[in-house]
Amino acid sequence: MKAPRSPPSLRIFRAAIQLKSTNVSRKLATAVTSITAPSYLSLPPPGPPIPPVGTSFGAEYNDNLFRYTSGRWLYNESQQMAQRYIKFDVAALYRVIASVCDSHVVSMEKKEGLFNKTLMVTLANGRKVAARIKNPIAGPDHLMTSSEVATMDFVRHNLGIPVPKILAWSSHAHNNAVGAEYIIMESAPGVQLSTVWHTMDSKQKKNVVNSLVALEQNMLNAKFAQYGSLYYKDDIPESKRAPQLFTHGSRRFDSEGKFCIGPIAHRNFYEDERAAMNLDRGPWSSPGDYLRSLALREEAWISRFAKPNIHDDPFRSVSGPQLQEEHLRCLEQYRSIIPALVPTARKVLASNLWHPDLNPGNVFVSDDEERRVVSIIDWQGCWAGPAYLQMTSPSFLACDSFGLPSGLDCPKLPSGYDLMSLDTKAAMREDHKAQMLYKLYEIKQLYPYRISNRETRTMPVRAAGRTWKDGILPLRLALLDVFSQWPELSRGDEPCPLRFTREEVQELKRQRDRYVDWHDFLDDMRTTFGMRLYGWVSPHEYPSKRALLEGTRSRLPVALTSQLEAILPQDWWPFRDTVPLPSAPEARA
Repeated sequence: MKAPRSPPSLRIFRAAIQLKSTNVSRKLATAVTSITAPSYLSLPPPGPPIPPVGTSFGAEYNDNLFRYTSGRWLYNESQQMAQRYIKFDVAALYRVIASVCDSHVVSMEKKEGLFNKTLMVTLANGRKVAARIKNPIAGPDHLMTSSEVATMDFVRHNLGIPVPKILAWSSHAHNNAVGAEYIIMESAPGVQLSTVWHTMDSKQKKNVVNSLVALEQNMLNAKFAQYGSLYYKDDIPESKRAPQLFTHGSRRFDSEGKFCIGPIAHRNFYEDERAAMNLDRGPWSSPGDYLRSLALREEAWISRFAKPNIHDDPFRSVSGPQLQEEHLRCLEQYRSIIPALVPTARKVLASNLWHPDLNPGNVFVSDDEERRVVSIIDWQGCWAGPAYLQMTSPSFLACDSFGLPSGLDCPKLPSGYDLMSLDTKAAMREDHKAQMLYKLYEIKQLYPYRISNRETRTMPVRAAGRTWKDGILPLRLALLDVFSQWPELSRGDEPCPLRFTREEVQELKRQRDRYVDWHDFLDDMRTTFGMRLYGWVSPHEYPSKRALLEGTRSRLPVALTSQLEAILPQDWWPFRDTVPLPSAPEARA
């Protein structure tokens, strides 16, 4: 008789001990997903939560309209809910809609993303419009909304991008009757790509890619004089505007008297105490100035406000407390290599607008056999930045990049394909189709903007603005990569300002292996426990997931928890609150 197996939740913690104490290969972390989860663990799809079917509200409504109700968080929930709570005057919103649509509201359905509430409104005349309310977490007051509206106007009327027509908007919550920033727009035509992508054939998917590439090519026609967010001139003080809109030699549009480039409205420049700090938020006249501002922003915030043991996601605290001095030193090193990170080709340095989040929920396609792109929504956070940093592929084209050829070469089926089983062949064909679709987009859109040593140039930029969120190791590894490839990056015989001893390199590689193993393992833990990033779960799953986690910890043997405490940081249990509770009573309610 075989001995009964321990529960999956117990086995993954035993695996954690083995992982940390022996520094085994990445295969151990990957193997965790092979553990059979109990039936009450429903595993979510990868990626951020897709907005669910909305909640209907008639004339009567309650506080749930103002709360985030599409999900729950298993830790730090009070903070997450407070960042998404916004109370507004519904009657005043109805009056604004009626005034611009010449018809009164008969019903309203709430749909939510992580940053906004979208109210799908049906009018008495049968017309449907969308009213978007900005949550506090979305970004800076006034700038985020005013920039989004101006950007949608510009790309719609100047670049031919199909975006919903804006009917009314306000970026001053304190100065309107609604009591919140809002945008009222026409509803997008067609069908949401997320609802049909998995049913589309190869020809239809190719149509989506080709029509999207054509639209993005229009966006590349507008080359701006500086880097920053786009605004109506009246919304930005003259002292904060770039002196001109378009660069010399760019295609001209009848817009220079209406629009301007101003400070960036991206939420990363306004998170936490950063909103009240005197930071360089642009507009920037060179890529180097923008890259430098990322480090100076974080240096200023870390010096004054960073708390060593506070993490918005406790999974990030596995390496122990962070040291301010180490972060400041690495950011200073990053600033010293910025000239080598900037490519020399003018084409890739052009300041272009680019949609910040082309996930399948933001793309609408025609409701016919062609399935071409007919609308693109959610331009919040869009800004004019260096093309080589801006241009990325849509998330719905993500594929297994293992074995994906570079350059103009096309993917091929693996060797030995003819000898594989029918099921394996089918899986290989699906992977090959996905790779071919990605390659189509890469060759048509990204290849003309390729740069040498792309990852080496861009990884330090991505890491520099997130060291306290992600830990210092990604930036240190990115700096090591620059150090090792300095002859290919530097201009002339300029010596590398970075220094690494052989012992430091070996230690960084050991930390890298441990970091990768641990984070792979934590991703598998999330999957096994059925949660997304930051502990997000659907509302109906919350009670069972909470009970599962509490029961798991109580069942762990004393000997096992003692080992965990010895190997892992203090307060090793990852499913716990790690940030202070918000002070606003309405946010806690």
